[in-house]
Amino acid sequence: MRGLTTILLALLLLPCMACATKYPVTVKDCRGKSIKIATEPKRIVSIAPSNTEILFALGLDKQIVGVTRFCNYPASAKKKTQVGDLRTSVEKVISLKPNLVLAHGFLNDEAVRSLEKHKIVVVAFDPKTLDEAMRDIKTIGLITNREKQAAQIVSRMSATISLVKRKSAGVKSKPKVLVAVQGEPLWAAGPRTFVDEMIRLSGGVNIASDAKAGFNQFSTEAAVWRKPDVIIYTTGSDSKIFSKGLWTGTNAVKRKRVHAVNPDLLVRPGPRLTDGLKALARLIHPDVFGKL
Repeated sequence: MRGLTTILLALLLLPCMACATKYPVTVKDCRGKSIKIATEPKRIVSIAPSNTEILFALGLDKQIVGVTRFCNYPASAKKKTQVGDLRTSVEKVISLKPNLVLAHGFLNDEAVRSLEKHKIVVVAFDPKTLDEAMRDIKTIGLITNREKQAAQIVSRMSATISLVKRKSAGVKSKPKVLVAVQGEPLWAAGPRTFVDEMIRLSGGVNIASDAKAGFNQFSTEAAVWRKPDVIIYTTGSDSKIFSKGLWTGTNAVKRKRVHAVNPDLLVRPGPRLTDGLKALARLIHPDVFGKL
């Protein structure tokens, strides 16, 4: 009987053992650089809000020793030691004695190079698509010994994406959508952004899909001429901008389809991206996604 109990316990533990990261592990980051993680990171500094969200979602609260001033989710992130904002204090990061720093490949480029000169292990991410964001969540799960948790997060995100795809496949009309990260002067979400992908997945058409990749200044006159059916803004004060002037002639304003969405759900490549997808889907096709 004792032998049978031992076997059953071993079988129960097998899934956990299979998910445990075997160190050292080597990964490639967005720079194409191979980075060796010698042991399980116990002191982690995140210098990008998206990575901070991922770390917390993976249950690594106790291992996080430093974040940025912009790391505001979850609320407990604001209690962590801050190492800067858009500019990282390399000295402060070093003082925290991290054995892993997670960075944004573009925004933190200067800090990454400085930290690596001080022999600190840095892994940088800069995903451009939902698939790439989910891949990076898995990578962070691997290097922090949280593969199982990362797989669960990605599974939930994938399920939401599949649901939205399935529901939008049958829509007959494709509303023209403008997502503005700034109203005046107008800055719009162009191609190679999560927003552009979300609009397409939701059965809409991004009126700035032929603009320069990323978030860039866009002509107000051109945007109005393209007759957006839905306008989504991310800064609260911009509600007044889209209720006057040329905008009053658009279908979006006439039909009261001008809405605010939390920008963090649309631009931060973390677990909440699919919350942003659901928010856009509900606003683009309320008849289809109203209960999503």
